[in-house]
Amino acid sequence: MKVLFKNIRSSSRKAKLLDLNSITHKQVEHALDAKVKPVLIKSHEMIVANWESDVSFASKKFISADVISVNIYPIGPDKKIWTFVDQGTKPHTIPGHGPVRAKAMRFQSGGKYQAKTLASPARTAGGGGKVTGGTTVFAKRVRSFTHPGNKGRHFSVEIAEDIQPSFQKIMESSFRIVAKQVEE
Repeated sequence: MKVLFKNIRSSSRKAKLLDLNSITHKQVEHALDAKVKPVLIKSHEMIVANWESDVSFASKKFISADVISVNIYPIGPDKKIWTFVDQGTKPHTIPGHGPVRAKAMRFQSGGKYQAKTLASPARTAGGGGKVTGGTTVFAKRVRSFTHPGNKGRHFSVEIAEDIQPSFQKIMESSFRIVAKQVEE
């Protein structure tokens, strides 16, 4: 078996090869900032576009020899609402309270909840965000009660699965660009 080595005469090419980590890191960082992060943030913002709560998103990128990732996380005054809807909640006790400005509290007991957003694929659906059926209840004062919790909608997982093929293509393209830069 023969092994063929190429003698590198160009000093600029030698410098690029010695600086390969830096070149690759810069190219991957650029691809994440320019192509991946905007798509991920827009996908998340589309989910909350018709929510009454104030939730927006920010991102952090992580680049190492083993992992290249972008973490999207909620920001804003109502960021916990995203976490509750996306990850779900366990059953929990809500302390008693009364109406704030009205004579009585009004809520639906029983019935079926129709969400404003669909989980698979993650997107905003028309209408919804309300309970259909059930009984309307009026109460001047509510003793504490146990909320049954809610299942997570896992929007973040759905968005990540949707973008994965594009993410791989973008990363492959970035590595091809680095290889061309080194060849020049």
